[in-house]
Formats: sequence, C-alpha cells, structure tokens
Amino acid sequence: MPAQPGSHIAGYRVISLLGSGGMGDVYVVENESLKRQEAMKVISVGGASNDDFQQRFTNEARTAASLDHPSIITVHGYGVSDIGPWFTMSYIKGHDLATEHLSPADSVTVVEQVASGLDYAHARTVVHRDIKPANIVVTKNDDGGVDRAVMLDFGIAKLADSPQLTAVNSVVGTAAYTAPEIISGQAASGKSDQYSLACTAYQMFAGTAPFKAETTTALMMAHVQQPPPALGQVRPDLAPLGPVLQRAMAKDPNARYANCRAFADDLRRALGQTQAGTATSIAGSPIPSGHTPAPASGMTSAPGMAPPSHPGVSNPGMTGPGMTGPGMAAPAMTPPPNYGSQPGMTPPPPPYSGQPSQPGMNIPPGMPGAYASGPGMPQPAWGAPQPKKSKKGLWIGLAAAVVALIAIAGTAIALWPKGDDGPPPIAHPDMQLITQSGTSCAVKDKELFCWGSNSVGQVGDGSTTDRKTPVKVPGLTDVSAVDIGSYRAKSDKYLTTTCAVAEGDVYCWGSNYYSQVGDRSETERHAPAKVSGLPKVTAVVTDYGSTCAITEEKELYCWGNGEVGQLGTGNTATRVPEPAKINDLTGVKSVDGGGGAFCAVDGSDELYCWGSNFSGQLGDGTTQQRNTPVKVQSLTGVTSASLGTAYDTDNKRLKVTTCAVAEGTVHCWGAQSSLLSSQTTSPVATTGIENAAQVSVGVETACAVTEGKIWCWGNNRYGQTGNGSESDSAVSAPTVVSSLTDVSWVTTGASTTCAGVAQNNEVYCWGASWAGQIGNAGAASEKQLEPMKVSFT
Repeated sequence: MPAQPGSHIAGYRVISLLGSGGMGDVYVVENESLKRQEAMKVISVGGASNDDFQQRFTNEARTAASLDHPSIITVHGYGVSDIGPWFTMSYIKGHDLATEHLSPADSVTVVEQVASGLDYAHARTVVHRDIKPANIVVTKNDDGGVDRAVMLDFGIAKLADSPQLTAVNSVVGTAAYTAPEIISGQAASGKSDQYSLACTAYQMFAGTAPFKAETTTALMMAHVQQPPPALGQVRPDLAPLGPVLQRAMAKDPNARYANCRAFADDLRRALGQTQAGTATSIAGSPIPSGHTPAPASGMTSAPGMAPPSHPGVSNPGMTGPGMTGPGMAAPAMTPPPNYGSQPGMTPPPPPYSGQPSQPGMNIPPGMPGAYASGPGMPQPAWGAPQPKKSKKGLWIGLAAAVVALIAIAGTAIALWPKGDDGPPPIAHPDMQLITQSGTSCAVKDKELFCWGSNSVGQVGDGSTTDRKTPVKVPGLTDVSAVDIGSYRAKSDKYLTTTCAVAEGDVYCWGSNYYSQVGDRSETERHAPAKVSGLPKVTAVVTDYGSTCAITEEKELYCWGNGEVGQLGTGNTATRVPEPAKINDLTGVKSVDGGGGAFCAVDGSDELYCWGSNFSGQLGDGTTQQRNTPVKVQSLTGVTSASLGTAYDTDNKRLKVTTCAVAEGTVHCWGAQSSLLSSQTTSPVATTGIENAAQVSVGVETACAVTEGKIWCWGNNRYGQTGNGSESDSAVSAPTVVSSLTDVSWVTTGASTTCAGVAQNNEVYCWGASWAGQIGNAGAASEKQLEPMKVSFT
C-alpha cells in the first residue's frame, strides 16, 4: 500500500503520491532539513529486499548520483528503508513529452539538450536504456519556449536486469521506442539510446510513435524487421528531417550517427531547410493499440548487441619502407601473407613465388602458399579474464498483451580465486598458452616449453632448428606468462619474437630488429635476454616489433617499434630500446596487439586501443592513427580482447580485426573478413554465443571460451575452427569444438588453434601443422583437423 501524505519514509515527509508502476511508487516528499521538495522513488517489486538486489541498487544509485549534467535528473540521496530501496531526485515542475505540445523548433531544442546529456553519460559508460517521451520532462521560460529538457530514471535502469524484477514479468523497456538489437536480446549501448531518442523525436514531430501494431510482440518485431518510416509521409512540411531520423533509427547500430550530438546537429541543419521552424507540431498520441506502457518511472535494461554489418569505411592501406598503400609506415616491414579464405584473396604458389627471400630465412619444404599454413602476424596472449559478471540473455516470451523479457543468469568460468583486487593480470593461472606464426609455447608447472617454427631462434633453446615436440626453454623458472609476435619483413622474412615473465622479470628472444627484445641492441637472440628498467611484471605481449608489459602496480610499459603509435606514449620513433610508461592508463588488467595496434583493459573494465588504425581496428569510429590510447566507447564490462591479422593479396594490404568480450558478449570490428561482412570501425556483436569469458582472433578466425567449451568461427582453410573438416568457405556462425570440455583458455593464430584443458592440465592443438606447431610427432604434416594432445614427454 502506498505511503500516506504526512507519513515519513527514511526521514522524508510524504506530501503526495505522484504515480505508481511495476517497480514501485513515486512521491513528492519534503526534505525537512533543507526545507525543499524532492521526488522520491521507492522500489517495491518482489525481491527488492534481497541482499544482492540491494547491493545492485546501491551501485546503480551511486552511478546515477555521480552524473552532473543539466539534462540529467539530479539524484540527491538513496538508501534502503523498511519498505524497500529508495532514492530522491530533483522535483521538476514541468510536463513530460507524452503530453507536451511543442513546435518543431522547440522539439529540436529538446533533442539537442537530451543528446548532450546522453553523450555526457555515454562517455562515462552509463547507458539510459529507457529513453521515451514519458521519461523526458520539459520546463519552459517566460516566453513559452523550451527552457530545459531533463531525462528521468538515468543510471539505474540496469536494475531491470535483475532476476528479482524479471521474475514479476516487468516489461524491460518500452516497446514503442526500443532499439532492435535490444529486442533481439543484446546489450543496450549509446547507439540504442540514440535509436530511442530518434523514435521519441519522431513522435514529437508526427504525433505518434514510428511503428504501430496490434500487439506488443508485433510492435517489437516491427522494430526488428520494418524499415524506419518516412516522416514526410505524415508531415510533408518536415520532410527534410526524415532521412536524419531514419539514419538514427537504422537497424544496424553502426550505421547510426557516431554519437547523439551528431544526430541532433544534423536534425537542426535539416530543420533549417523547412518552413515549419515555428509551426506547432501535432500533439503527442497514446502508444499504439495493444501496447501496455511501462511504468511511468520504470527502469530498463538489456544486455549485448547483435547488429548486422554495414558498409564500412574504405581501407587506406599501409605504406612506408617495406609497406604498401598509404597510411602506415613500417620500415623494412611488409604485410603478412594471406591466411584468410576471403573471396578475391588468391595466394601465390608455394612457397611465396615471385617474392624474394632473405638470407637466414629458410621456409620449410612443402610449406603451402600464402594462406594460414605459414608464419604470419601475431595474436599474443591476453591477461586472464576476470570472473565474469552475470550475463543476462533475453528471450521474447509471447503473451497476449505484454512480452516478458526473462533474464537468465549465466555462469562464468572462475579462473582465479576471488579477492578484493580481482585477478592478477597474467595469461592464465595454470596453463599460459600461445600459438602464432608457426610457433607455440605453453607454461607447464611454472616452466616454459616451446615448439614449432624456429627460424630466428624464437623457440628459445639456443638453436634455429624447428621442433615438432615441446622443448624446455632453459634458464627460466617460476614462469607465469608467455607471448609470441611477428611481422613479415620487406624481404619476405618472418621476424618472430617470444617473450615470457619469469620470477617477475621479462625475458625476450628471437627477432630484435626494432629492439623489441629489450636488451638495448638490435641483435637477434636465440636464448632469453632479460629486459632491464622494469618494475616487477605480471604479463607481457609482443607484436609487430613492439613489446608491452604490465607491472604488479597494473601500469603498462612499452618499447620497440613506435612508428605507427603502437607504443601508446606518443613517441613514434623507429626504435625505442627502453621501456616507457603509458601514463594515460591505470589499473591495467590485460593487453594484446596485432598489426601495429594494441588494446588494453583498464581498472574500470573499459577497453582502450592505440596505434595503427587503417582497418578501423581501434574501434573509435575512425580510421585515424592514434599515438595514445583512445576509449572504445560502446563497450563496458570488458574481460578479454584480441587482435588478428590477414593479408589481402589482391589489394596488397594488411587487414586487422579486433574482438572483445563485453558483459559476456563477443564484439568484433575492423577489416572486412570472414568474421565481418564489411569493414566496420565500431564494435558489432557476434550472435550465437553467450556468456563468453575469453576470445582469441587469428587470421580471420575467432575462438571463444564459454562455460568450459570452445566456440570457433570464420576462416577454416586448415581446419582451425575444430569442426573436423577443412573448407575454403568460412564457418559463418560460432561452432562448438565438441571433443573438448573443461577448457579454460584458447588461442588461435596463423591458422593453428590450441586450448588449455584445466582438469588434466593438458594442451590440445589443431589446424595448420606444417612447422610442428601442433606439438605432437604424430600430427598431420599440413592440416591437423582434430584436436591433438600436445606431448610434453
């Protein structure tokens, strides 16, 4: 029963009841100590007294209270009383957009103000999740024009993810304004807020929501399947605004505007092309028949995001000594051979006919052509994914009047014991593992073993002889992490470097052309050389002539080649022999590199990338090189990321793809490939896989670990997806590697895939096997189509 006027809730005196909904009641209350009126929401749904829910409430209320923007409602206080969790906010005496009549000009002003508030929140990784007319209150100035547009319920919408809320069949979101990716069961993002704002704007101009249907189910399917309506059909005087709204309501989030402000700016420009700048818009109308509105003060959420691909930005390519195409300099470096199966990427005959070889590089006899059988660009090991937050998958449950979006809590693989500071940023607690460029390494019982291609001493045993079974790397004890990286030199020689962490120190060996070994020389090393000038280290990654390490203080240091900004310090020198700290990152948990780019997860579980960006692999919406870290705006709760490379022989340029796990969903972006139907510069969710803990990207191949199983997709020319077959056609959807269970780590690179199995502390590898990188003498000489146990004896 609602509280009565004159009664008290948590020390506030109730003045009146503003409204009630599925999540609770909203009151006008008096803050007696400050003698002012505030609005109070009391959460009274089933389960609100649950300790877990109360903690979630506290976290989200703190997030809301941290936001300070004129178009975001101010949260003054919060707590838990005997009648449930509550929070107070500013009491704004205005009308919401569900009833307010505005001119087109004032409507655009509202969109501009709301867009500014949304971009402010999105920059702080907060998504509203329920933008709709009823959640935007407008106040007016003395002249009757719009003074201020304020969004309600900002920052606490995640509470609708809670099983306690979905258990009472709360409608998550308001169907008339919900983005298609959310309806499909994926995560809310800044782009989904933009979609909802565009739907709200459409209603302000047209007087009705953009889609109509007799049932909520049909209405939601209209968002998913029907094209955005043309505003000019109902408001011919506002026809120039139609294309702007349609772009902001694109089915593909990546086809929408880069941010909400860009949408609002375009809308203002379009309004200038009309004669209706001061005409009164049609009044708002009720939500279409058959729709049950969400509570006036309800909260929403929706995890992941699965947009289709969209036409990407053209790839500017790479240039500089040893590179082809404009946009990237890398002396003595050329792109790797094509390991992909993309049509139009035809390999030269083996072994790389028509390409010169360099003395000292002996390509093994019988090595196939420029596909994924040969050494290629690296895919270094990442830090262990943290125990993953609960991933909520959404299903559409058909009902007569409402759709219950039921959140299913997933279970993550707990790789690390729980602790206040989270897991240490190293590759894996029991079995650190990497395969790349025809070489594989694994940490077993705190000792390092490597095998496969050894042309520049990357196996670390003091020789340059290929090894078909693991050999122990001498001189290293208490090893905790390992990584392999390489690039293809102008002469066609593959320069591969291996690095490991032993007793808190970094050791590197192999190619050292860019001083990436860290011994302040340019001399090739066939045995481990210690990197000086570093504090105690927990993780290391090396790629493309550059090396980075994470310290115990979770700071990131990099050295080696910096020509395309990949050191992240702003130094773009050819050789930086001494480790330099990246000051822009704190709390670093993991790092990876590929194709002259690096990405790192920071202490807030946010992803930052820097370096070469010719494929859009940095995920910042551009193809602009970044010499210091830039945030991937649309991802939160990131636990793993990986970069993979391939070479387009037709266009003679390198292609880089980045994938990351965010809130259990795998997102990918970058070059058009077997993983992406078109180039995209912002994350695109991968469907068909949930509750992912870790992802690895190779040459147009991706693999992810989820609940102890491996799922792979993309390029399968050498059977690296593990489905038991080989094909020039890509595996279009994630496919489980059925023969392996209890998997804790997967790595794929240069068309070989390896997995660490926790139960027996074993390693299995499959795919390209020409250099012995499978680690078993009984492996097929070219393609190992089934996972084979690595022989450590």
